[in-house]
Formats: sequence, C-alpha cells, structure tokens
Amino acid sequence: MNDLLKALSKPFHPSHVSWKPGAVKGERALALAYADLRAYMNRLDDVCGGDWSVTYEPWGENRIICKLTIAGITRSSTGESSSESERSEIGGTVAEAQAMKRACAMFGLGRYLYTLPTGWADYDPKTKQFTAQAKAKLTNMLVQHYRRANESEGEPADLFAEQQSGETSNDGSGDDGSELAASLDRFNAMGKDLYGDQWEQVCRRNVNRISGGTTQESGELAPAQIEQLIAGMLKLKERKTARSHMAVAA
Repeated sequence: MNDLLKALSKPFHPSHVSWKPGAVKGERALALAYADLRAYMNRLDDVCGGDWSVTYEPWGENRIICKLTIAGITRSSTGESSSESERSEIGGTVAEAQAMKRACAMFGLGRYLYTLPTGWADYDPKTKQFTAQAKAKLTNMLVQHYRRANESEGEPADLFAEQQSGETSNDGSGDDGSELAASLDRFNAMGKDLYGDQWEQVCRRNVNRISGGTTQESGELAPAQIEQLIAGMLKLKERKTARSHMAVAA
C-alpha cells in the first residue's frame, strides 16, 4: 500500500495542469492550480489497474459525497456547486468532479496542487484570464517543481516523455507527445523563416528569457511556453508584413 500511495502522490506532468483565478483585485488575481478529472482517473488506472472504484451519494441540496475505494480501502470527501450558474447548469458535474478530486487527495493523488507556492499574478479582467507573461511564469514554476520531484526519486525529468502512459492532456487529446513535436517543428520553421542564419542564436536567447534563465534548449520548454513564443513570432511576422506593404505602397 505504501508503494501504491507513493506512486499516486507523484505530480502530474506540467502539461496536465492549468490555472484559474481565485480572488481578483483589479489586474491581479490569485493563481490556483488544477488538473482535469481525466488526469486523476488515468493516474488511478495506471497505478491501480482495475482495483479502484467510486460511488456518489447526495448530501443536502447542492452537495455530493464521493467514496473512493482503492485496494479495498475507502476514503471519502464532498463536493458542491459554488455558484448560481453552476447549480442551474452543470451543478451535478461540477460537484462530482470536486468531490472525486478531494477523495483522491485523501490518498495523496493531486494533493500537492493545494500546497504549490503560488501567489498573485497579472490578470486581464476583460478576458478573465491571466496574462501571457503570468502564464509563462506559472508554467515555469510547475516545470521546476516537476523536475525536482522526479530528480528526488532518481528518475529522469524528461518533460516531453509521458509521465504516465495513459494520462491525457486537459483538452482531452491524449497525445501530448505528437502535439509537442508538432509545436516544436512549427516553432523552428517559423524561426528559420523570420531570422534565417541567425535563428539558432535568437532561439537560444528567447528560450532563456521565457524559461527564466533555466535553459537555452527549446526541447526543455513546456508546451505552453512554446506556444507563447510562437504567438510572439506571429505578431512579429504580421508587423513585418505590414511594413512591407506600406513600403510598396509608398
């Protein structure tokens, strides 16, 4: 059982963790880490095989009790709809997911998400999302935590290998490796097109910047960081195209 609990408590791959705002104060918001319920279920499948089950019971008007049984041991927790919109639209789904995640935490699974050293981050109240720079910093924090956790266990901290063979990404694609390879190919193709022979030097400089100085190798970035660099190059390409059209018109 101790080995099972140890395997369950390992952190999710950084690509399986997202951020949502908690308390909001103007253009700053409290960053809360969370993983999709499918990541929890796939971890249970990978570690426990078929030796786990879950049942739900109603508790009051808006709450649900989740009873999670692993290897004959049952632990439980509750979940509830936290807003009027959730209660009227998808309240049952929200409450079930919350209850199961909390029950999983009773076995150590996903518990670290509650104790990550997060804080306030730059927030766009119009889009109701964290800014790109804030997302990059938060992602880098996850990457460092993941690396330290794996290195402490004597395991390779390869961010581009699947941490668990059955885990899926938050968008449900379930194919992080191929998506990551495609993003890297696109990133390098755009870079060579924009910078030519200077691309290798420019690439290392930008990777070093977005990683907070932890690496100069694009292959060591998290998927979200690669996509942020791609977005920046797209904007640069648009500006160059616009300047070219203005020059031709003149």
